[in-house]
Amino acid sequence: MPTNNSTIAKNTLYLYLRMLFMMGISLYTSRVVLDALGIEDYGIRDVVGGVVGMFGVLNASISTATSRYITFSLGKNDLSHTKKVFSNAVIIHFIIATMVLLLCETIGTWFLNHKLIIPERRLFAANCVFQISLLSLFMYILQVPYNALITAYEKMNVYAYISIFDAVAKLLIVYLLIIIPFDKLITYTALGLLVSLLDILIYQIYCRRNFVESRFSFSIDKALFKDMFQFAGWNFFGSIAWMLRDQGVNVVLNLFMGPAANAARGVAMQVSGAVQSLSNNFTMAVIPQITKNYASGAFYEMEILAYRGAKFSFLLLFFLAFPLMLNLDFILGLWLKEVPVYANIFIILILIDSMSNSLFSTPFITSLMATGKIRNYQICVSAIILCIVPTGYFVLKIGYDVATIFLVMIFFTTLSGFARYAFCVKQIGYQWTRLFQLVIIPLSLFVITSIPIPLLCKNFIFYQNNLSSFIFLCLIAMVCNTLSALYIGMTTHERKTIVQHALQKIRIKR
Repeated sequence: MPTNNSTIAKNTLYLYLRMLFMMGISLYTSRVVLDALGIEDYGIRDVVGGVVGMFGVLNASISTATSRYITFSLGKNDLSHTKKVFSNAVIIHFIIATMVLLLCETIGTWFLNHKLIIPERRLFAANCVFQISLLSLFMYILQVPYNALITAYEKMNVYAYISIFDAVAKLLIVYLLIIIPFDKLITYTALGLLVSLLDILIYQIYCRRNFVESRFSFSIDKALFKDMFQFAGWNFFGSIAWMLRDQGVNVVLNLFMGPAANAARGVAMQVSGAVQSLSNNFTMAVIPQITKNYASGAFYEMEILAYRGAKFSFLLLFFLAFPLMLNLDFILGLWLKEVPVYANIFIILILIDSMSNSLFSTPFITSLMATGKIRNYQICVSAIILCIVPTGYFVLKIGYDVATIFLVMIFFTTLSGFARYAFCVKQIGYQWTRLFQLVIIPLSLFVITSIPIPLLCKNFIFYQNNLSSFIFLCLIAMVCNTLSALYIGMTTHERKTIVQHALQKIRIKR
């Protein structure tokens, strides 16, 4: 199956419009929420939600399997098999949701009340947040097969529309949070649950009206059921490792610094999530094409598309992250009324980790998932990622600064990326020479040539934290990044394609 570039471009556009709208609302609402809740409650919300997320790893395992099997069936044009996959997935997700509920109500509740550092006066509120977040997670797990159908059919405009509704609803929640006289932490979480339930309802109604595969039938295909569970079982190693990387680090921060550190990380993750959504939109549009290319035997097209996805996800992430880093003090001061301690350095390190991870992330993960052979890959990569939390705990225990844990995360994340690509070479036939020729070397030269001029301007000319410095630094960074990306980071074919596409858009507007 040849790569459908027009579909990728159209879906990326839908997702970008979604991202821009959501980014603006997300950054505004997080500012108001932090101000309304205060640093302590904001930190409690972040770390308690993280405890629920730790058990959501079970869902992440099987949801990846669901997406892979549905997309693979569509790539084979096998409608009857897709129906079987969906029905089996619904049953599996109900089992997983029940398991998650039991684990959270036992181990999760114990950990929340006896291990996390939460002020006694806010323990009741923290437990309320935990139970509400757990219900939201339970419902989301049941929703995953429907989301997988939408992704497999590449209907990214649906994500865009529902995400806009979600963002507007959360903006309304922020307004209600200010005027409602009840406990603000509990109220905010409860209203968030209501919005999530509405999102889920809309997704299910859309799928039932547009995809015949979404008609559930209670019939288990034993062979398929076993195959999906085995796939999810090995994927569980990877999911639990990444869960510990994110939520485990959050818990370690809480153990050493309390809710204040969690608030700083929460702000950092809010910014990082907004920035990452830019590059994630492109890779999300590429994912179905990679799996369908594998299903149809177009392995060369699949490999080149994976390289292109990795390269452009990094470029898009850098385009937004670098100007943000240059102007971070100004932006945080403008954005937040009270900036949590460590928020600045946490944001920088988390963005660096995101850029490092983008080089070897979604396109290569999707490539390996498409093969269905993930046992050895998951064992190896998971073992590397699992080193982050104990190593981070150790370096903080012996007295290093709290930010050091993010340096540990960057190192092991990068190491796991190279290990992941090594399995792409072994199992699919990807080539190291192509990786370095098409991705690593061009992007390294791009970064080296993009940084010096904006950095010199920041240190010697526009060093004041004001609006004029912010505007000029952003313009300088944009010019340097664009020229470096076009003439150093991209191939001649990629540069011509982008320029022609941009000129075509300009003509259409005229």
